[in-house]
Amino acid sequence: MKLTFKVCLIIGVALVASVPIIWYLYPKPIVQSESFETGFNNWMTDADVPMDPNNPGHQVAWNVSRVANQAYLGQYSVALFIDGRQDDGTVWMERRISVENNSEIQVKITFQLYSEQESFNTIAGVCAYSGLSNPEEEADFEVIGNANEIAGWKAYSHTATLNTGSNGEIWVAAGITVRWETEMTYNVDDVEIVIG
Repeated sequence: MKLTFKVCLIIGVALVASVPIIWYLYPKPIVQSESFETGFNNWMTDADVPMDPNNPGHQVAWNVSRVANQAYLGQYSVALFIDGRQDDGTVWMERRISVENNSEIQVKITFQLYSEQESFNTIAGVCAYSGLSNPEEEADFEVIGNANEIAGWKAYSHTATLNTGSNGEIWVAAGITVRWETEMTYNVDDVEIVIG
């Protein structure tokens, strides 16, 4: 079959016109950023820590708080503190995000972590989580690096592919996990979550 110039022109115009429509209808990634300038917003704090043998009946000290003494962006960050002298424990910040039901998605969380010092010893691991349920234990997390690789701010990221359930939500988290018997504080800032 021989196509005439007019038919080819109509097909070409139709193809060119369909590109913006396809682009508009194609799902865009969800991007959420947080620099903690106005508070914790949708973030919550949590921990899985051992009991303190020096203070029977109580867990070791830990705290996740918004502070103004160290920041990557703006004036605020989140300080993660844990008494790691029992050589155990994980502290983190977490949040729930609404997503499309029953679909396959990729979740990437990227954040800056501040260490006061560089160390050849692994004092703490940097850990992250992306999943369908609220993380509650150290075992829920994946260690994505060492916290003392440099003195200063360093970027860390974690990517996971999830099949969402019928409740239309996922959880993401970022924190530290003890690797050395000492008290420790690290700061987290400039968190970005991309869901596509």
